[in-house]
Amino acid sequence: MQASRLNLKLVHPLWVCLVLTGCGTETTSPEAPVESEVVVTSKSDAVPEESDQQQQTQAVQSEAKTAEQDPAQSVAPAESKSVPPMQKEKQKVYRPSDERPDHNNQRLSLLGIECYESPRLKLYTDIDPKLAQKLPAVIEQFYPALENYFGPLPPNREGTEFQVTGYIMQDRERFEKAGVIPGLLARIINGRHQGAQFWMESQTEEYYLRHLMLHEYTHCYSMIMKNIGAPVWYLEGIAESMATHRIGADGKFQFNVMPHNKNDFAGLGRISLIQEAVQNAPPPTMLDVMQLTPDDFAKDDAATYSWSWALCQFFDKHPRYQAAFRELAHHMQGAGFSEKIKQVVGPDPVEVNDAWLLFARNLQPGYDSKRAMISFIRGQDLEKDSSKTEIIDAYRGWQSSGVHVTRGETYKVSATGMFTLAQQPKPWKSTADGISFQYFNGQPLGRLLMMIRPDPDNASRMKTLLREYPQGAEAVWMAPASGTVYFRLNDAWNSLNDNEGAVQVKVTRNPQVTGNTPEK
Repeated sequence: MQASRLNLKLVHPLWVCLVLTGCGTETTSPEAPVESEVVVTSKSDAVPEESDQQQQTQAVQSEAKTAEQDPAQSVAPAESKSVPPMQKEKQKVYRPSDERPDHNNQRLSLLGIECYESPRLKLYTDIDPKLAQKLPAVIEQFYPALENYFGPLPPNREGTEFQVTGYIMQDRERFEKAGVIPGLLARIINGRHQGAQFWMESQTEEYYLRHLMLHEYTHCYSMIMKNIGAPVWYLEGIAESMATHRIGADGKFQFNVMPHNKNDFAGLGRISLIQEAVQNAPPPTMLDVMQLTPDDFAKDDAATYSWSWALCQFFDKHPRYQAAFRELAHHMQGAGFSEKIKQVVGPDPVEVNDAWLLFARNLQPGYDSKRAMISFIRGQDLEKDSSKTEIIDAYRGWQSSGVHVTRGETYKVSATGMFTLAQQPKPWKSTADGISFQYFNGQPLGRLLMMIRPDPDNASRMKTLLREYPQGAEAVWMAPASGTVYFRLNDAWNSLNDNEGAVQVKVTRNPQVTGNTPEK
């Protein structure tokens, strides 16, 4: 996918309109060839089935129609046979009946395909039995997480528990010979699902095998209902998010986590792909990701899955957007998603997009979304030779200086104070110049850094926003763009939690010295 296909110099209402168009608000489910979709049921969005009192309700509707045509023929409330209002509103919602095929397990065993079953998963596979027999237990831990995030599924008419049949294939020919791969799903690259069944290739890394199984199971759980209106970027991104897991020291699984290293998430590679991409070009805009189509995912492009995962993680872990974003999971059917995404984005999509770009540009294992959260506060212009001082905390990401600079004007930055960057093996004390024995992103740890969030009319605002300027304890420069100045003390985005202290940063306009550009 090309990074940044669209320019964000758009009027805000139009931008939101484009987002909604990209999301798609069709009330029909995506076509089967798409790898996976997610749906969540809610009382407001669910499509009710016929109630047990259908005949009685039809009689009430007939009387109402007659009364509308001829009020004189209406029946008085006391004489009406209508159902009480509260009773009429109670319409039972069912999930579809279980249509999974029954297999001859003995025959499949002769072909080298064994069955491993738990209440929520019936797994057919030819992988190592020692690994296979552990997988149903993973789903039993996963199922409550799905219920908690998406909401519980309605019952089916038969009253049976929800269970998924999965096929994990090491030798695909065995499964083709067994006739358990429908012709419609003949092309399976990594994984596919259909109703309450999924098919996937075995993976070399044990972590990624579990991840792909959880990804497909998420789709089976959520796609069991009808009338999906959620867009594909969300469907795939949230399945990737839910499947991302780690195992605690007590053996219990945690789901929907931010990967904190590479070793424990072997084979995933989402963050590495994004890091490689942003080294060569700016990240795609939020709108770019939201406009991904089913065809983009059908190509099985790992980068496409990475960006959809990243956008979901950005919203899901961001303290400001998390609550509204998680509400989306309860409005997956019909047109409800489109209205809810408006609430997530809010009145200023450019602000949300700027926050997303900074997240994507700085993403690394263990990224601390809470401490890295940026509050965009427009600065004020300074009079000539006047200054403003702001406290910049060591344990936070970018922070507004409260100063708006003008392109071509000269400014001086001076910082005083000491802070702590780490506690072990002993406290690392630093000034705004940083410490020379430890570096991050090519700059000494603790060095004061600056960025400029450009004004909306800046033609190259994305490039300007993502550029960092080292300042240290003192720097004089000519503003390369008009906008608000932000500072932070240099540290890895996964290591902010053990920092303490702050520095006082003073910005002065037109000091009586010769100015250079910020990087000098």
